[in-house]
Amino acid sequence: MRTVRWFTVLALALGCTGAPAVVPMPRLPFAVDSVQTVAIAPGTWHRSIVSPTGPWSIDLLEIRLDHCTTLRAVKGVADSVGRRRTSALLSALADTIAVLGGVNADFFRFDPPGVPTGLLVARGIMLTPPSARPVFAVDSMGTPQIAVFRIDPTGRLAPFHPLEAVGGHPVLVREGELSAEARDSNAFAVTRHPRTAVGLTADGRVLLVVVDGRQPGRSVGMSLRELGGLMLALGARDALNLDGGGSTTLVVRGAGRAGGLQVANSPSDSAGERPVGDALAVVRGC
Repeated sequence: MRTVRWFTVLALALGCTGAPAVVPMPRLPFAVDSVQTVAIAPGTWHRSIVSPTGPWSIDLLEIRLDHCTTLRAVKGVADSVGRRRTSALLSALADTIAVLGGVNADFFRFDPPGVPTGLLVARGIMLTPPSARPVFAVDSMGTPQIAVFRIDPTGRLAPFHPLEAVGGHPVLVREGELSAEARDSNAFAVTRHPRTAVGLTADGRVLLVVVDGRQPGRSVGMSLRELGGLMLALGARDALNLDGGGSTTLVVRGAGRAGGLQVANSPSDSAGERPVGDALAVVRGC
């Protein structure tokens, strides 16, 4: 492993005291040229990782939910139809609450445009129903988990009604092991693409990860097996693949009280950031 250069920037406190120390960067299963770590808020860090192996450019938003931070599903419209860029979705949300960052979320349909393919629940309101695909969900106590939902015979969501939920596909890591889906041999699994994923660690952190792709000489993307291996190395006990390709976007809040939301990675579409169906936001809230 090459020498890792660490840069830590102290950012605003945003109302909570006793900021926890940054969790040490784990050893990754590939060579690393540099790691830059920026404190966005107490308990929330943005890491930028550059590796010559792929080569890969990786961005990670690491969140401790026990420090006045939570997650929200964001659609940006009153119903399920419509597409907006991830940065626009999060900026609109920032008009009502302090947004620290976030990523694009579920895959979406083009007809009707922008309808997520899986369950979408925002502030307890179901905007799209569940499918057979897995979901990242936050329950009414603020606890995140990855599960498959259904509508029971009474018309209610089961196994519970989440406060926030976004879909994805497939599960990458299940109970600390690389999933069978991540080891699949189909073209979607084995081809390197830009990727977005969400992971949960055993000590209660949430990991939002993007890997840039389709940029020869800079970052070529990952297969699902490589992405699952990365999530395991970062400490994920469970992890879910979200929409990737041109949709892959990570947004973070800049340093300083006046810092605005910025796209941290390099989306692969020639036109830049792609409009998406929904997003997963990191917000301040105890």
